[in-house]
This record gives sequence, structure tokens and C-alpha cells, in this order.
Amino acid sequence: MTQHSLVDIAYTRMLENLIHANYMPGLLLSENVLAKELNMSRTPIRSAISRLESDGFILSIKNRGIIVKEISMKEMLDIAQVILFLQEYSVDEVVARRYYFNLEKLKMYLDQQLEAEKHMDYFKYIQNHILFSRCMISSANNKTMLDFMDSLKDKFIRMAMVNWKLTPNQRHYSANQLNKYIYEAICAQNYNSIKQICRESFLKNRERIIMSTAL
Repeated sequence: MTQHSLVDIAYTRMLENLIHANYMPGLLLSENVLAKELNMSRTPIRSAISRLESDGFILSIKNRGIIVKEISMKEMLDIAQVILFLQEYSVDEVVARRYYFNLEKLKMYLDQQLEAEKHMDYFKYIQNHILFSRCMISSANNKTMLDFMDSLKDKFIRMAMVNWKLTPNQRHYSANQLNKYIYEAICAQNYNSIKQICRESFLKNRERIIMSTAL
């Protein structure tokens, strides 16, 4: 196996642990421990760490090691707001250019969300929630915008997983009802209602994020 392949494997495995919140914010990571865990030398581990640091997931601190980055309130709000803007823009483009939403795919992701809640599979639920939003945004037929959405996907899922693990007593799975409302409004071609639902959800989430970080 080539060194490049080992780096890719190390990067993917570590990214999965970060996204699943197996590596929680503030955790101190060690090259030696990671090398043993992934059964490879420190060289590919070091390269994978460099990539993850560039992606904004971890931070190398002199004389301390590698620490999993905390998720700031601003980062959470920024990502939520960008997704809102992309959702609203997709609605505007559907109206202005006579594009269409892929109802079949939206229904598929919504059904998978609902099924995930039945089985208490939060990761699958949040995955399909972001795929529902991505499918909605893809209707704008803008590849650059979609690529940007994809660049946010892993961080969005990580934020949700970290919050889920830190708040076991709070009500989760609220995006199931949200996406049901969005889907029903899309089916009814009630475009103003779609935007209103998305914006009201963002405002509620913004308030929740601000309140949770103030505690």
C-alpha cells in the first residue's frame, strides 16, 4: 500500500471519529496512540493531522499536542445562516427559472429521517436531514453553490452529534417535523411558505444556540 493511500485511510478514519463525535471537543490526541489505533506508522498520521487541521477540525498546540477544536457559537450560527440563505435562494430560483424540486428524493430522505428516529439512530437521522437540505438546494442548479454546501456537511453533522451527546435530556429529532412541513409546502407549491418555515426554524435554532452557549 502506498504512503498516499495510508494518509487517505488515516484521514478518513480520523474524520469519521470526529464527525461521529467519538473525538469530542477538547480531547487531546496523540500521534503515538493514533498510530497504534490505526495500525500504521506516525508518518501518514502526521500528514492526516495536517489535513484535518487545515479543514478546521483539530489544532496543533506547541508542547501540548493535538487538540480537537471546540465548536464556537459563531461557527454554529454562521453555518446555520449559510444553509438558510442557500435554501431561500433555491426557492427563488425555482420560481424565477421554472426549475423544480425533486419530490421523490426529498420524500426518500424524509422517510429515512423518520425511520432513523424510530430506531433511535441519531447519526442516520442527521445525515438524512442534511441530505434533504442538500437535495432542496440542488434545485437551484448551481454546482458551485452545491460544492460549498458539501464543504459544510461534515461540520454540520459533527456539530449536531456533539450537541446530541452533550444534551441527552433534551428533545432531539426536531428536523423531522421541520422537513415534513417543508416537503408539504413544496408539494403544494407554496413557495413563500417554504421560505417562512426555513427562516422561522433558523431563528429558533439561533435562539437555542445562544441560550445553550450562555449556560
